[in-house]
Amino acid sequence: MTLFSRLLYTMIAFTLLAAAILLIGVAVWRTATGYWTGENALESMLDGIGLIIIAVAVADVGKFLFEEEVLSDRELRRPAEARGSLTKFMTIIIVALNLEALVLIAKTSRETMGDIVYPGLLVFLAATAMVGLGLFQKLSQNATAVVPPDRTEGERDEPQLRAAATET
Repeated sequence: MTLFSRLLYTMIAFTLLAAAILLIGVAVWRTATGYWTGENALESMLDGIGLIIIAVAVADVGKFLFEEEVLSDRELRRPAEARGSLTKFMTIIIVALNLEALVLIAKTSRETMGDIVYPGLLVFLAATAMVGLGLFQKLSQNATAVVPPDRTEGERDEPQLRAAATET
């Protein structure tokens, strides 16, 4: 990976982390303000929880990008590596969707039950994403089994040396 792409991904990761910290700050500020003024205290707490959930998801995406693109000095050459990276990323998204749906259900149940359709669709979307991830895992398992893991140079030469030794 080039130095430019490492710097770019580092900048993106730290920008996402800074955005997550700002979101947490806004969540704390809104929650504290709502609590101290007494106006819609529960509403502001639920909004704060929603913002923190989004902040954690944004921070996880930043961490994921930093780990995959900057720290690990490799390209995704093997199917197992690509599968693991995609699984990590989708798990972050699925958890964030489920937590956000939970907060929205709690908020909606306090207001009008007619608005429960959106949180319900969000739960359905999260469940569909989880089933899709499981299906991807199952279908890509065969590709992972077919491609052998990379070996070091010494390990590649070893079977040839053994074969030459047994022939003599």
